[in-house]
Amino acid sequence: MDNLQHIAELLSLGMTFPTVILAGAVVYMWFPSARKAWRKTDKTGQDWFVMGVAIGFIGVVLDNIYWFMPWTAAYLGNPAFQTLTNAGVFFNIFFRQGLGICAAYCHLRAAEEANTRSLRIVNALLISSNLLGFGYAMLLILKST
Repeated sequence: MDNLQHIAELLSLGMTFPTVILAGAVVYMWFPSARKAWRKTDKTGQDWFVMGVAIGFIGVVLDNIYWFMPWTAAYLGNPAFQTLTNAGVFFNIFFRQGLGICAAYCHLRAAEEANTRSLRIVNALLISSNLLGFGYAMLLILKST
């Protein structure tokens, strides 16, 4: 199993390069349009979609760059692996979850503009999913005390 783990780590580390480079190219291509859309006061569905693409891929780039470090340390057997992995939760909050939530919201707003769905549904999803997450965290706190 240890060999399989090392192979998977190598594959993941190797795939980080095309992931970051291609996601970076997406950001490079879409960012000017996303910035223009961000500045608009009356956003169209296309504006929301473009912003979601840029935000989502910025998250992909930053998340992959961070996790490249602990997985390189793991492959090399470097003790920094545990410290980097422990710190990873802070990067996940901003890069993976934070930017992921923002990108998803933008895409839902874009879909709303394309369909007849109500903004109340999008807002209800945003609020209820946050309440669910908060409730889960509270449950974990209660279980650990």
